[in-house]
Amino acid sequence: MLTSIDLFAGCGGLTRGLEWAGFECLAFNELNKDAADTFALNFPNAIRLDGDIKEAVSKKVIQEKIKPLIEAKGGLDLLCGGPPCQGFSNIGHRRTHKLEKREIPTNHLFHEMIRVIKELKPKIFLFENVEGILSGKWDKKEGVKGEIFRDVWKSFSSIRGYTAQPTLLHAYGFGVPQNRPRVMIMGIRNDILKKSNLKPVKFDPSRDNTTFSSQIKNNGGFFPTWNENEIDAPDLIDVLSDLDFTGWSSEKPFYKKKARTDFQKFLRENNITNEKGKEILTDHEFSKHKEHVVKRFKFMLDNNITKKSDLPVDMQTKKFNQKPVPAKWKIKPTITVTSLPDDYVHYSNPRTFSVREWARIQTFPDCHQFSGPRTTGGSRRAGNPTEGNWSRDVPKYTQIGNAVPPLLGKAIGERVKQILPKI
Repeated sequence: MLTSIDLFAGCGGLTRGLEWAGFECLAFNELNKDAADTFALNFPNAIRLDGDIKEAVSKKVIQEKIKPLIEAKGGLDLLCGGPPCQGFSNIGHRRTHKLEKREIPTNHLFHEMIRVIKELKPKIFLFENVEGILSGKWDKKEGVKGEIFRDVWKSFSSIRGYTAQPTLLHAYGFGVPQNRPRVMIMGIRNDILKKSNLKPVKFDPSRDNTTFSSQIKNNGGFFPTWNENEIDAPDLIDVLSDLDFTGWSSEKPFYKKKARTDFQKFLRENNITNEKGKEILTDHEFSKHKEHVVKRFKFMLDNNITKKSDLPVDMQTKKFNQKPVPAKWKIKPTITVTSLPDDYVHYSNPRTFSVREWARIQTFPDCHQFSGPRTTGGSRRAGNPTEGNWSRDVPKYTQIGNAVPPLLGKAIGERVKQILPKI
């Protein structure tokens, strides 16, 4: 079995996908306790390194805990990490009270990942982040579009002993029912690369100072590719039709319906059972919407409302992007799972999605359990950077919204497996 370590691990979306591909996670680092609890709940054999990466994965910890474990397992195949992306995404940056991105401490954590790479020297490393990093600039007035990614790329591509390649992958190209692009940088240790006869696709950051999307999208090389003319992402009804709506604020611990599609059957494999062998359905409880909210949702569904301006004035709210999602895609997925459950209205019920439904759309299997509160809001969600408060609550919806879709992680893991056996 191949080995991995996950930094900035969140609730374990990438590691779940790597597990499907045949990887064993040896250790993980996560700052937030709720997300770390979720990860540990699902991967109990991985060493838990809670807290700020500077301390949790210090040189001393690496020498005393991590390296002996790696040596016992015969080496480290993959070190992966997705440093917090709030400051690289447009939505996330809005919640930082308009601070310049250079001032946001989390935007510089990729340097800590590089430090760990240099210490552990894995065969392959993988950095992942949001598409917004490609066009982001450090300063709104004086910055240049693309400068953040140029700096990130320079840092990772300069790691001695490695050859790196960036890419932009779209989750729907790998069976994920979402419009969810992810930027990745993969570095292969040169001794491994030499034996593999694999060549990276060249990337020239000086070519474009606006966006690098067209240059690196679906570019192959180190990464898996997909056919953009044959998108095979399941429709939402194929993902969720076996999950009943059981009423407001109600939780039914068992499935009432059998899996109806191959996608549902896949996500229900190895599910949690009770002492009688009956499958338990977790995290499928519903928000108790107020009567006027239900009325608005029903109006949106009945009239296919997708813009706030199309709602009657008395139904309009400050919510800028709330819209129903279709049961079936016309061409490709239109939903992006976020940290906010009320961004979307269910395709057939006047309500938001349950945590389990949210996790399904992200391609988490039903056996993946989540720890912590269901949701939260206000300053607890965003912190208050202007007052030096960078802490954020990471409830279940947020954990899911921040995650790498496991099916995308599986595709990455399978590609790494293709590279390493050639050695």
